[in-house]
Amino acid sequence: MIYKKVLVGMMLAFLFLFSVVPAMAQEIETQELKNTYTDTEIGFSISYPEGWIEGKLEGALAWFYDEESSSELIVMMEEIPEGFTAKQYAEEVGKWLKDNLPDYAEDSITEYTLAGTPGMLRVYSFTFKGENINIPVKTIEAYTVKNNYGIAVLCDTVSESFQNMEATFRKIIASFKFSE
Repeated sequence: MIYKKVLVGMMLAFLFLFSVVPAMAQEIETQELKNTYTDTEIGFSISYPEGWIEGKLEGALAWFYDEESSSELIVMMEEIPEGFTAKQYAEEVGKWLKDNLPDYAEDSITEYTLAGTPGMLRVYSFTFKGENINIPVKTIEAYTVKNNYGIAVLCDTVSESFQNMEATFRKIIASFKFSE
């Protein structure tokens, strides 16, 4: 599963985002999505707030992060068995998350429409454990399936900032579109 590959990259990203730059516990209003990333090869676009930085993350189609809020956006795609539904894909990802993330706790998983297609939306938390560092992280992640590929769009931040960032994260995820 591609999650393993992306998780390794995320661990490096967490070290950068969450240990170098302290989390901002300040009140953050819902941010406007002023920038749009378009991947013409895969055929999708997603919008994100001004000031977020595009980076490279092994295994991800797109990765953007914001140092000020210690937040990130990741878009992933992986081949899945023929006939898999978004619910089945979300269940498999959930099993992987439980097996691989320290202190994984699922807050919710609900049906969701991502890019006009049936999907699932999961909110969960875990502890990022690095060398001499433990960082509580909270994530919102949407899933859908297209042409035997599972698509995951996730936004995360340090747990203490999630409530302030959640509305922005939901706007980012809702902006995800497939190209015609």
